[in-house]
Amino acid sequence: MSESDQALLESVQTHRARLGSAIAFGSLGARRPLASLTRRLVIGMVVAAIACAACVGVSFVGSILRANAAAAAEQSPTPAPSGAVTPSPTPASPTEGTAP
Repeated sequence: MSESDQALLESVQTHRARLGSAIAFGSLGARRPLASLTRRLVIGMVVAAIACAACVGVSFVGSILRANAAAAAEQSPTPAPSGAVTPSPTPASPTEGTAP
């Protein structure tokens, strides 16, 4: 092969490599490392903030549900043991609850 043919083949190979990297990674301006790293950092921080907010939200809703369940358990009467006789309420006398 002659010198000019070799130079032409190397030139074509370089152009194909550049075209392939432009297709794969975008234009030269988009391939700058600082912009790429900054974008990845911002995206990572946004994803981390969303994950933290989701954890806080789940914890908050869980604590509200636990508080509601505890309040409902305090308000509901405890069931009498089986076979136990429940005492009947005594009637109030007519003088009780009146002011003298």
